[in-house]
Amino acid sequence: MFRSCSMGLLLFFFAALGFAGDGKEFRVAIPAGLAPPLLFEGKPGEYKGLVAEYSEALAQAMGRKSELSLVTRYRLDGYLLSGKMDALCYTSKAWASNQNKLDFSKPLFLKREVIIGPAPMPKTLKDLEGRTIGTMLQYVYPKLDPLFESKKLIREDSLSEEANLKKLLNGRIHYVVTDEIFIDYFGVENPRINRKRDRLFMQEYPIACSISRKGHITVKELNAAIDELHASGKLESMFKKYGTALRRPK
Repeated sequence: MFRSCSMGLLLFFFAALGFAGDGKEFRVAIPAGLAPPLLFEGKPGEYKGLVAEYSEALAQAMGRKSELSLVTRYRLDGYLLSGKMDALCYTSKAWASNQNKLDFSKPLFLKREVIIGPAPMPKTLKDLEGRTIGTMLQYVYPKLDPLFESKKLIREDSLSEEANLKKLLNGRIHYVVTDEIFIDYFGVENPRINRKRDRLFMQEYPIACSISRKGHITVKELNAAIDELHASGKLESMFKKYGTALRRPK
């Protein structure tokens, strides 16, 4: 009886060690619901797309093994604050609710946010008052949120960027706030998305990695990997592969 219990404890101990890892991994949280080309969800545990590819490239540049996990937006903060994940590499300080409890890398690229709608497009947000804007559930829009709260603009949430662009393409909504990366990629297969439509520029967000203070990596280590990705041209090639352009941080 004692021997079997001891063996059981040993097995549990070694299993726990295996689960915890050796600290040489780069454990990256990928937000669930990202649209192509940022993420293509395939079989469980198999992730493709820009975020997965550059996260793996960052791990390689640091000499680490990448461990990618799809995490719902409701759990992202908890996973990072607890150290269960090392980093989230599709975020911006403008969106982070716990930015004082996390570290941030230097920017990877600039996300260019626009409103796309029928031409001729209004020149200012004031000219859009009373209109319904397609948005993403749980997303923060610093320029638009005050207008949504005051009911000057009407917010209509979807679960994905692709769903919003399909609504626009099918005439179910006339205006959508989105990222030029999504429009560029979506337009490769759906060239009608850009016909008789204009874009109203909103703002640019520097996209970076938020880093757990209880994780395996340091800001310095990750910044060096980001520099290597830019210098090698790998990041630019990834964007070009999906029909869009890398917008470098200024």
